[in-house]
Amino acid sequence: MPPIRFWRLGLERIHLAVIVLVVLIGAIGAAVLFLLARPEVVPIEPELLATGTAVAADPPASEPTDGDPPAGPSDTPTAATGGPIVIHVAGLVARPGVVELPSGSRVVDAIEAAGGATPDADLTPINLARVLTDGEQVLVTADPPPAAPPAPSAGGPATPTTEAPVNLNTATAAELEALPGIGPALAGRILDWREQNGRFTSIDELREVSGIGEQRFAQLEPMVTL
Repeated sequence: MPPIRFWRLGLERIHLAVIVLVVLIGAIGAAVLFLLARPEVVPIEPELLATGTAVAADPPASEPTDGDPPAGPSDTPTAATGGPIVIHVAGLVARPGVVELPSGSRVVDAIEAAGGATPDADLTPINLARVLTDGEQVLVTADPPPAAPPAPSAGGPATPTTEAPVNLNTATAAELEALPGIGPALAGRILDWREQNGRFTSIDELREVSGIGEQRFAQLEPMVTL
């Protein structure tokens, strides 16, 4: 019987050792998982700390005084920061069509980009120094600027004209040219419009003729009829 008892005692020691080993391995694994789950503390580099101190030490921007308006994005000209603009140059230029220009360009730049005005063009009524906007049209024509209305006499009000209005639907080229500011080219365009559209149904349709702007239309409106 003693050999059997020693054998059982040896088995009990082996079992105990295995249990202790398993518990030890579990404890080590739990400790490793705990260490891996802890947040990592990243030290601040001296250079970053110095940079942050320098930024914090910058003085605030000076506030505008009562007499000066606050500065803003509107103080910067859009011509220096905007993108390109697209302009339609039509009429008496060497290469009529669409041109692309830098933002802030003027009417004279658009005409030059289209090859310049032709010899029979009249640039007098065009403001060549005007700043262009994207999508607009520059029209160069051969017509002189509208004639200024006669000034009233010093002795009293001006005598109203007795000439009959010109009928837009029956007038000849000569009758149209007798109107102020209407030259041969513009009279021909009025006749072309009438031929293409049949007739004028409203005096306001005169604005659709190329070369007749608001100023010229205002001068012609009381002098024409249907």
